[in-house]
Order: sequence, then structure tokens, then C-alpha cells
Amino acid sequence: MRVVYADILLIINLAVDYLILFASSRLAGINFIRFRGFLGALIGSAYSLIIFFDVPALMFAATKLAVSAIMILAAFGKRNFWEFSRLLAMMYICSFLFSGFMMLINGFVKADSFFVKGGIIYYDISAMGILISCSAALAVSEILRRIFRRGEPEGNFIAKVYHKGDVAVLKGFTDTGNNLTEPISGTPVAVASPESLEKILSKNLFLSLKKGDLSTEERIFAIPCKTISGTVLIYAFQPEKVVIANENGEFEAEKIMIAFSENVPEKTLIVGKNLILKKAGRIISEV
Repeated sequence: MRVVYADILLIINLAVDYLILFASSRLAGINFIRFRGFLGALIGSAYSLIIFFDVPALMFAATKLAVSAIMILAAFGKRNFWEFSRLLAMMYICSFLFSGFMMLINGFVKADSFFVKGGIIYYDISAMGILISCSAALAVSEILRRIFRRGEPEGNFIAKVYHKGDVAVLKGFTDTGNNLTEPISGTPVAVASPESLEKILSKNLFLSLKKGDLSTEERIFAIPCKTISGTVLIYAFQPEKVVIANENGEFEAEKIMIAFSENVPEKTLIVGKNLILKKAGRIISEV
């Protein structure tokens, strides 16, 4: 008779569901916010307790689908039908991938220590074994992401920043050391010189961003930024959209904020590796 401990069940599924949501976001090209991902994983972990009840197969499948939808809403917020469907599909692909690696690891341990039911995982082995199998599955999902989403711009590119009907065309490059995010939403923050965007911003917004004046009618975000001399605040706004392109094609940033820095060369936009992009059309303008 198999003995299943509720605490181990909850912890394992919390960790695995979090990694599945993270891998799903990477494959789908959706920005991942850690707090929301943890909330979605918490919902999935709580649902794992269903294995203690005798539930008909049809009802189990229906509730599993419903909980999966709730997990996506919790982790990624409200989405249109196609984005939601894509995330749901990616989530089940990643779930299958993670379960497969768990079953592979099971070949090296006692059969009684492993249990999978409808994507709910119970694994009575060491924490190191769980870590290794999850890491392997996560690595494979990242390889798949690079295969299916190859061609996304890295290095140098052209950027178009749209805001309230105006557009600024800038040179841009990816700075692997730039991991700036807005602390509440997790939105990636790019950096530009003030003069680069002056023509597309209202006078009040432009001056408020330079001075760090949060009292303006337009919304400004204060972003903590670590420097050699310590942590400082830089001030950012959220443009309508940012489109970037190089020889591989054109891509639109799913979410992005832009902060001012006097240290950035004029007509230049610096983005981080945390920027999530989606396929767009083509750029014909040049810097």
C-alpha cells in the first residue's frame, strides 16, 4: 500500500507547478512575474490534494482543466482568447515534459516512491533528486524555447518607441547586465537619454522624468537601480509600444518601461535580457 504524505505532496507540486508556469511563459514569450507565478503554483499545489479523494475520471479531468485555467489567470492576468489558449497549451506541454523526466528518474529508484496522477506528482525521494529532475526538465524547455523562438533580436538593433501618436527611432543594443524591472509589476525597464525621447513626450512629462517629479498628471514610476556608489532611483514611463528589429525581423516588446539616464548616448535605447518579445511585421525606417 502506497503512503502519501500531504506536506511532501504540497511542497513538491508547489515547486514543480512554479517551474512549469515559468517554462510556459518562456515558451509562449510572456513576461513572468515571480509573485504571480508563486500564486498560480500555490493554487496548483492546493489542487493536488484531490488525490486523497475518490473522484470520477471525467470530473477529475474537468476540474483539472478548470484549475489550469485559474492558474494561468493568477500567474499571467487577463489575456485575450488566443494568448490564453497558447499559454494553456504550453502549460500542458511543459507539464508532460516535467512528468516525463520524473518518470525517467523513477527508473533509478524504487517504484513505490513515485506517483503521478493527471499531472499531480508525488515523489518520495531526496530533495536533490527532485532538484535534478526539475532542472533537467527546465533545461529541455529552454532548449525548446530557443528552437521555436529563435531569431529574436539580440545585440544591436533598431528601436521604434511609440507614445501618444508620435514615434522616436533609436539605435539600440542588449545589455546582458541590465536586469532592471519595475518592482511591483515585474515589467522590464529599458534606459535612454532624455534627449532621445524629448520629441514624443509632453513638456510636463519630459521635465518630470528628468527631475523625478511624481506629482505630474501622467504616470511616472520610480525604479530602484543599483550602481557602484549604491542604490539610486531612476524615473520611467510606459510607452504605448516599443518595436525593435534587426536582420532577423521585427519584434514587439510585450511590456516595457523606459527610464532616463544621462549616461546613455543620445538616440540610443538599452534593453536587458529580461525583455520578452513577440513577432511583429517589418521595419523600413533607419536610424
